[in-house]
Amino acid sequence: MKLSKKLMAALNKQINLEMHAAYTYKGMEQYFREEGYPQYAHFFNEHTKEELKHAGDFKTFIEEVDGHVEFMTLEGVPTEYASPKAALEAAMDHEKMISASIISILEIAIEEKHYAAENFLRTYVDEQVEEEDLFRSVMDAMKHAGEKGAAHFNLGQILKHEHEED
Repeated sequence: MKLSKKLMAALNKQINLEMHAAYTYKGMEQYFREEGYPQYAHFFNEHTKEELKHAGDFKTFIEEVDGHVEFMTLEGVPTEYASPKAALEAAMDHEKMISASIISILEIAIEEKHYAAENFLRTYVDEQVEEEDLFRSVMDAMKHAGEKGAAHFNLGQILKHEHEED
């Protein structure tokens, strides 16, 4: 099940996007740590690990179908935001961008009838539905509680619920 050059390039680009997501979330972790929001810092540290795992999954998939893995340059990321809300909005925008990228790669796989890539990518479409829902929940918790106060408790409850579902 050899990859076409087009599909291989798209999958390699996704590795870079996943690595950049990890780097972005590391920057957000630092922001929340410096602003005194330890639960949010922990949340983004965990998401950094998850994005690195995703990058590894894409790398492994490319290798399993006898493709060539390429690592691209990562750009710097912010560690300062106008507010916690602004940081969470940036994270949500980033997740939506990742979702759109995965869907566009899936469309290539469907067009090329690369069924193994289709199956692999569909798991990531499902993953992105969960990710966007999680980020919406965190944003809603902050909106309802305000950027100060009970938002920490609500985030803890959301994260506890998230881990119970795994």
